[in-house]
Amino acid sequence: MKGTTDVLVKRLVQDDEALKAYCCMTEVPNPWPKALCECRDWVAENLGKHVEGYHVQLGEGDVIGHLYYALSEQALFSYQVEPGVAVLYCEWVQQRYQKRGFGARLFETFLRDLKQDNAKGVLVEATDIQGQMYYGHYSSRGFEIVHESGHHKLLFLPLSAKEVAFRRREPRIQPRRGLPVEIYLFQGFLCPYEVSTQLLVREVAQEFGNQVKIQEIWLTPETLDRYGVPSGVLINGQQKLAGGETERAVRQAIMEEL
Repeated sequence: MKGTTDVLVKRLVQDDEALKAYCCMTEVPNPWPKALCECRDWVAENLGKHVEGYHVQLGEGDVIGHLYYALSEQALFSYQVEPGVAVLYCEWVQQRYQKRGFGARLFETFLRDLKQDNAKGVLVEATDIQGQMYYGHYSSRGFEIVHESGHHKLLFLPLSAKEVAFRRREPRIQPRRGLPVEIYLFQGFLCPYEVSTQLLVREVAQEFGNQVKIQEIWLTPETLDRYGVPSGVLINGQQKLAGGETERAVRQAIMEEL
């Protein structure tokens, strides 16, 4: 196994570095190769705008950890946030390299750069589910919970400011019944886990012909304000699919609305 001297924490600068994004998908045989490619393409196209990031890289170039974020002015996020705040999207170190200090080095590098830029602090929307941006991981770093909604918790780590102003976005698409079934696919800061479901939805929806209508929305700050939804799949206004579902589960979710 490699030692810490063989590891580099590197900030993403060039588009082609996105070709190694999402190391969470490369530590095991990847079940969603097409979804991974779409996500990497999105990072390459939006690097320096809607996404920034760091990779933990071994000496031979293999990426074993990542941290992706955006500044609040351009973040594609569930909340409207005042300027000058970093919004942490996703953080991961491959399991075989965990508990060896790499995650700490990654996060410390991130914080060091934010402090140099006089950022007000860091916001992260975490969950109460172990292994999925678990909130306890951030509480142990000094983050404090500032808002809760279902399984999600918004946490803040102050840097140059003690508090942050934010407001949760409310979905503007109302639940409905009837035909055609309306499906909205919201694409922005793409996660392979979510995109795998979106790809299945496109495929399965064809089976139902004109009974199902799909609208694909590319997320920007403007479309976020318009729809109030930062990601995922809405079926007749309901968030019924979270990501990683099987073809059978996708078909069932659509059939329930027919």
